[in-house]
Parts: sequence; C-alpha cells; structure tokens
Amino acid sequence: MITKQQINKLLNQYDHNKITIGALGSHSALDICRGAKDEGFATVVVCEKGREKTYSQHYKTEGCVGIVD
Repeated sequence: MITKQQINKLLNQYDHNKITIGALGSHSALDICRGAKDEGFATVVVCEKGREKTYSQHYKTEGCVGIVD
C-alpha cells in the first residue's frame, strides 16, 4: 500500500499551476468541476459526441456559470 508520505513526495514534483482536473461528462462532472474551480484548478470534461454543447455552451468558463475550461 502506498503511504501518505509517498503520495506527498509524488505530488510535490508537479507544477501545481499546470494541473487540470478532468471528468467524464455526467451530472457528477458539473459537481467535480465546481469543486475544482473553487480550489483554483483548470477543468476539462470529456463526453460523448453530440453532448458537448451542455459543457461548451452552458458551463464554459467564459459563460455565466463558468466551471468548465
């Protein structure tokens, strides 16, 4: 089992300004993106072709809700 210290050592190697939180397109994806944005992360949602409008038009960062980059 991996220890907390090993996880922290690994995470310290990342550039925290370049981390993007990704989610598969679903109802939960919006919750994940909202939480990630609240914590200062960039976000991306991967979804089935034809369902991208939900995220690219209604929840895009430049839009009114602005939680999916």
